[in-house]
Amino acid sequence: MAGSAGMLMPLQALITSSAAGPLGGYLPAALLSALTSLACMLVASICIPAARRGWQKFGSVWRERTIPRWFILAGLIGAYYMVAQAMSVGSIGLALFAVAVVGARTLSSILIDVIGFSPAGKQPITRQRLVGAVLLVAGATVAAWGTGARAAEDPLAPVALAVAVVAGLLVSFQQSMNGRAGQAYGSTATATTVNYLASISGLLVAMVVLAVLGVESFGFAAAPQWWMYFAGPLGILFVITGVSLVPKLGALVLGIGLVTGQLVGSLLMDLLLEPENVRGNEIIGTLVTLLAVFVTSWRRNGRPTWKAKTS
Repeated sequence: MAGSAGMLMPLQALITSSAAGPLGGYLPAALLSALTSLACMLVASICIPAARRGWQKFGSVWRERTIPRWFILAGLIGAYYMVAQAMSVGSIGLALFAVAVVGARTLSSILIDVIGFSPAGKQPITRQRLVGAVLLVAGATVAAWGTGARAAEDPLAPVALAVAVVAGLLVSFQQSMNGRAGQAYGSTATATTVNYLASISGLLVAMVVLAVLGVESFGFAAAPQWWMYFAGPLGILFVITGVSLVPKLGALVLGIGLVTGQLVGSLLMDLLLEPENVRGNEIIGTLVTLLAVFVTSWRRNGRPTWKAKTS
């Protein structure tokens, strides 16, 4: 499930980046994605019984501080990630963005598992998990090898790389916060809807501030095309996957699954859209990340060890 959600993220990034032109910037493109996501989640909140029960618990959760109120910042991190992802496509490309996010996300995921911040609690950083994390970073680096020439031509490439690193550091915390919120509400849909409400609020505030300062005018050059509205539903799958699976997998293993899916999705898009530009290192790097998933999720047939039996 984590890999499947990750596979759709490059498509979402491509759609959001393409929408930035007619909508007047990356912030309006991210806002369109968040608004369509929110519309879908509001419908789900009405139709799904568990979601309705989640909204009934919403008030008591916040009054009793079952979760810290600053968890609302998870939605702002989501907004930042959408903008960072869309910006990277035109500046450094998806491959370098993936490497920067993978490295930063792996470090923050290990920290989250060590301190027990995710709903899965403290997760031991075993030799097996560390090997998987190293394989993940190595695979992403191999897959992106040779794409630096494009970034070197863009004067904003260092800024885009820094933005990508920060996005990678924060996204693991976002998924852990959303996962704990989903447990508190008893509903994944409720936690996801709250996430998008916060994302939209953050994007609107940022747009107003930039407009007042004269940094951006956000003029709409053209109406968005029909396919640009699909970025939102793709983002929903990413958020819901994080909310649902982080309690079961922990931050590190979830991140490895999502990122591997992202690299596989990027490779498949390249094979479909520009097969002549697909390089051998991209295929090898993707296979290495698949090996990382296998290593971190391997269990010895679920059988206890001899010591566990005798105890």
